[in-house]
Amino acid sequence: MYRIGDFSKMSKTTIKTLRYYDEIGLLKPEYVDNFTGYRFYTTVQLVKLHRIKSLIQISLSIDETKLIMSGYNGNNILEKRKKELKVEIERGTEQLSRIEFILSGQEEENFMNYQTIIKE
Repeated sequence: MYRIGDFSKMSKTTIKTLRYYDEIGLLKPEYVDNFTGYRFYTTVQLVKLHRIKSLIQISLSIDETKLIMSGYNGNNILEKRKKELKVEIERGTEQLSRIEFILSGQEEENFMNYQTIIKE
């Protein structure tokens, strides 16, 4: 078993994050010393933490991550996130295309010359 500091270093996760995960029930320590309050983690929990970090890195919420980690079939959640990402990519592609059009100078060439006449 590893104390929280060692586990933090091995997993490249802050102690504050590990305490937060414990507090919300996402990743409980394997053992907590009743006298000192020290949290202890196992090697198996490294794999769980890696999975948690992967889910959070794809911008799943804590609640969605908790659902998946508790054994819920996460395919629906992941498919939903996949669709959201595709929409974001489409928007980004459209914006990139507009930027390229403006930078190329074609925007000015395509403006029509208007004459304004004020009638009284």
